[in-house]
Amino acid sequence: MFVIAFVLLMLLSACSSPAPSGPDAARALIDESAAAMGGWAAMDAVKVQQIITAGGDFEPMQAVKPNGEPRVINRFSQGIIYDFENKRMRLTMDSIREYPNTQPVKFTEVIEGDTGMLETPDANGKAVQERLHPSRLATRLRDMRRVPIRLLYTAKAAPELTRIEDKKEGNATIHVIRYKDGNQPVDVHFSSFNKLPVRVIYTEDDPIYGDTLNELAFTDWREYSGVRLPQTTSVFLNGNKVREESARNIINNPRIDAAGLVVAEEIKKQTAVGEPIVSQWPLRRVVMGVGYQDFGREQKVDFVEVAKGVYQIKGSTHHSLAVEMKDHIVVVEAPLFEERSVAVMKAIEAKIPGKPIKYLVMTHFHIDHSGGIRAYAAKGATLLAQEENLTFVRTVLARPKTIRPDSLARAGSVTPNVETVKGVKSLTDGERTIELREIPNPHSTGMLVAYLPKEKVLFVSDLFTPGTPVDSSNTNGIENAAALYTAVTGANLEVDRIVGGHGDVAPLRDLAKVAAIRGQ
Repeated sequence: MFVIAFVLLMLLSACSSPAPSGPDAARALIDESAAAMGGWAAMDAVKVQQIITAGGDFEPMQAVKPNGEPRVINRFSQGIIYDFENKRMRLTMDSIREYPNTQPVKFTEVIEGDTGMLETPDANGKAVQERLHPSRLATRLRDMRRVPIRLLYTAKAAPELTRIEDKKEGNATIHVIRYKDGNQPVDVHFSSFNKLPVRVIYTEDDPIYGDTLNELAFTDWREYSGVRLPQTTSVFLNGNKVREESARNIINNPRIDAAGLVVAEEIKKQTAVGEPIVSQWPLRRVVMGVGYQDFGREQKVDFVEVAKGVYQIKGSTHHSLAVEMKDHIVVVEAPLFEERSVAVMKAIEAKIPGKPIKYLVMTHFHIDHSGGIRAYAAKGATLLAQEENLTFVRTVLARPKTIRPDSLARAGSVTPNVETVKGVKSLTDGERTIELREIPNPHSTGMLVAYLPKEKVLFVSDLFTPGTPVDSSNTNGIENAAALYTAVTGANLEVDRIVGGHGDVAPLRDLAKVAAIRGQ
């Protein structure tokens, strides 16, 4: 009896002992995982891999309200060929975009070594080739290093490799290793049951949320020519799903056309313009078919005078409005990212010297319209947002930014000031008035526009794009324009011109024409 009790005590002690840790333990766990996937020899034998998938992209930062249901961006089929030995790949995307408008989106990316090429069809279906944006290239190369069959190789060769404390997920135990990929911390989680990777999590920079957990999750493992691989993969950012895809077929060592994995010489000769920032941000913009090209590049800032002391600030895909008051400046809209805001503020200081930016107005929280708010907070500007966006704004201002520290992170002890708007809020210096007005609409709750009664000018983002024709099939755009027109006419606002956060400056009658399509 004593012997049995002693054995049970020893077994319980063994079960409760801490998991091994450190570099050697990490390498041992990697070897166990390799064996579970089929063994190093089987994986070494895979020189080329073709993966054909189907899935969808989702965008939480295009929801109707913060933390709302993510919008479905598209449904896609995708084919990738990886040539691991020669560090080459070819990705072909064929999708039907559902938001912000419905249309097919097709493109091909070819990466050879450290050079990438983008191929897209023009209006006539002819292929147009250009050098792949440095950030898009860097992010794709990261994804190549974490593709399931290469993940363990990346981990094994990485600096600062170590095994850390196990995690509990319900009744399951998860083993964890940690390493660095460039300047990005990486955690890989393994099932304690079968030693297969569960997920790989990179800490990357996001223009809005700063240090962001980019998780690639693996499920439904199956054997392909002697190697076990996941059938389904999903991408999460800070726990929010942005992509899910399932394999239609995975072929190890297929016959390939090597010419399709070569970047044209004329493309290689083109100068790479921009910083190679590893971030999911540009890829999220790509699937929406909207601008990302200014990311990591020198910013161009142009002023269009709308009225005396009132300027539409252009030079990018997204615009701001600067309004000169007696002793300060009000800026409406801080789009895209930190670098855009820094360039705009610098240009305003040169254009209107001696007057500080007192207020920054955020029209709405979406991914492309809120990425620059931290730069204004760092300068001491009071941020104005509709009250439903208050929690979102405070969260963004409080997020850590260590991967790519921005001006607010470097400012240290600055306490940002945030004020909310409900209904209508007036900013006045006794001579000029700006009315911030909440506009009910289907695009985003908490949407603000800026109305200048004396100048009869209205600034708006997304609900209407002045100077841009609207296709009658673009139901989203028509509904948004109709909501804006209803709000303007319902409040009896005297508006002569509309200034766009996108587009140009146009008369009110152009909005009326688009809104009228809804009733046809």
